[in-house]
Amino acid sequence: MPKTFNPSNEADRIRRFTSPEMLKKIDEQIERNVAFYASQPDEVVAERMRDLQQEWSVNRCLQAKSAAMGLLGAVLGLFVSKKWALLTVAGFGFLLFRQADPRIAALRHLGLRTRSEIDRELYALKAARGDFKNLPAERPAQAQIPVHEILLAVNA
Repeated sequence: MPKTFNPSNEADRIRRFTSPEMLKKIDEQIERNVAFYASQPDEVVAERMRDLQQEWSVNRCLQAKSAAMGLLGAVLGLFVSKKWALLTVAGFGFLLFRQADPRIAALRHLGLRTRSEIDRELYALKAARGDFKNLPAERPAQAQIPVHEILLAVNA
């Protein structure tokens, strides 16, 4: 069973405002992903790592949506009605107070993760693949991958 971060000690604001059940689900999925990909050929692991580097985080999604809302409100406010300027205020207000943004729960349920969660999986795969000096570059084909120990080291 993976060790779930304690949201009260977590530096990541999004995780602090995510339910413990959702945190557990995300952490377990990360562990399953690492266990699966760590036992795959290096080409498959490299492709997964590229996917992780391209994955949108909750913060990135919220920033893009808030910016789009603000831009739309500004354009409509200039050309249609001044009332649309309120959309700009709302968009940038959400950006300013995004830890209390009601969209976070919905985005988390859709599977969006924080950048730190994505990076945990990425660096666990790098460790499992042997990218770091203190790990052996070659791993025996039949050896059990120490997924739990790798994730503990990444979480530290």
